[in-house]
Amino acid sequence: HMSRPLRLQFEGAFYHVMQRGNERKDIFISDQDRVRFYQYLAILHTRYKVNIHGYCLMNNHYHLIVETKNANLAKAMHSLNTSYTVYFNIKRKRAGHLFQGRYKAILVEADEYLHQLSRYIYLNPVRAGLVKEPGDYPYSSYQYFTSNTKAPDWLSLNFILSIFDKNVKKAKSLYKKFVLGGMGNETDVIRKNINFGFLLGNQDFIEDIKTRFIKGREDREIPVLKIAQNELNPNDIKERIIKKIGDNKLSRNICIYLIRKQTDLSLTDIALLFNHISDAGVSVLCRRVDNKRTKDKKLNQIITEIEKLLIIET
Repeated sequence: HMSRPLRLQFEGAFYHVMQRGNERKDIFISDQDRVRFYQYLAILHTRYKVNIHGYCLMNNHYHLIVETKNANLAKAMHSLNTSYTVYFNIKRKRAGHLFQGRYKAILVEADEYLHQLSRYIYLNPVRAGLVKEPGDYPYSSYQYFTSNTKAPDWLSLNFILSIFDKNVKKAKSLYKKFVLGGMGNETDVIRKNINFGFLLGNQDFIEDIKTRFIKGREDREIPVLKIAQNELNPNDIKERIIKKIGDNKLSRNICIYLIRKQTDLSLTDIALLFNHISDAGVSVLCRRVDNKRTKDKKLNQIITEIEKLLIIET
């Protein structure tokens, strides 16, 4: 049983949602795949009343900026991912999971950060070296925010554009300037203002969310909250390793090693979860376990078995 991570759902919440393909394999192969995915986004909008403020489809993952009129992110995302998986599996005559674990969702303070976040998403193909300019990438909604190309009905332009100007034409040109002007340092704002790994906002916003959802949980749980949006929960990793090996130094080392390997946590986050270890210590330890694993068959077998246990059912 996977313990469900903390999910912050409320009416009018804005999220950056990211979902990867299983083992980072491609989830969009043909244009037909993308067209089908857009059809499911339309359903997200009509059936689940989700406003979609932006998207970027990469080959092996996708980004969405969504606003939930009803507090139903989990339901809506389940529908989107399930529908698309069924389509993809039938078309490619395959079975099983298409996506890696659960999606990641970052709760966003829209007025302050939605435009920053959209810039970050649209520059993803540029960071990946696929195009020189975000406008050259056909599989994102950037084109609709910066040109006269008619946007699909399910895409909301107004919120982000209104941050720039009341006049749509003017707003589009200012928005384009904003995105292109930020090329190369678009990740800074996001990195600096992300809290606990899943809140993007300033202090008042964070305090408000904490008061509404997180108060009453002990502070020592905060590292766990940081991980709340990771595909794997370190506590699950710990439990499974202790079951397999018992509670000793070896299990602690393997635990640190696998959390580093299997989650997006930073060295600092991992160090926080374990007493008496520094960021650098985490790094050194992981390298050591990696080396040992190649030489020690028995250890390798143990780790491989635990890794199998960690494959997550979504």
